[in-house]
Amino acid sequence: MSDKQNNAKRWKSFILFSVVVGLIVGFFSVVSDHSPYFGEGSNVSATETIMSYLASMINSLPIWFIIAMIVGYLYGRNLKEGILFGAIYTTIAITFYFILGSIYEKTTIALSSKEIITVFITWYGASIIGGCIGGAAGFLVKKTPYVLLVLPLGLTLQLYLHGLRSWSNVVGIAQNLTFCMMIVVSLLLFVSKRKYHSTYDVQK
Repeated sequence: MSDKQNNAKRWKSFILFSVVVGLIVGFFSVVSDHSPYFGEGSNVSATETIMSYLASMINSLPIWFIIAMIVGYLYGRNLKEGILFGAIYTTIAITFYFILGSIYEKTTIALSSKEIITVFITWYGASIIGGCIGGAAGFLVKKTPYVLLVLPLGLTLQLYLHGLRSWSNVVGIAQNLTFCMMIVVSLLLFVSKRKYHSTYDVQK
């Protein structure tokens, strides 16, 4: 298979990945925005609780960043491509979020043209920047395992931002415990990757 055919196949795979995963992320992000109340006196079914947990996890900044990293790792042949693919993926995901959100909303909020433009610039700008950074980090993982240390640092920051109040309901507790497990897994992955790179360097 020629380089041109390989490149076309890689792009097709990337677009399929971005559309499928972006649709899932967009859907659950909308669900997260409309999660039921879980405080004292709430009456939420087990199904709603599980859906709210999944939605809050998928809509979290660490997950958005990690998926962009995966994109950069899988499809980026160099740093420039890692950044490009990360940006394209997050643009697709945030677009699905806006489309599905507009369908989900039962009431329409009147916004001026200036407010609409501001919202789009803010959300797309933040998403694209995050996608670029995540895609770059994903590609750089191939070069050095130390990039993986971004994950436990980011997850720890997310736990700090959640604060103590997030431990007061079942969804918040489940989400925080998941982040704690992800910190452990990311550190183990870092150790494994560093060991592999050290062995590879010695063999060279």
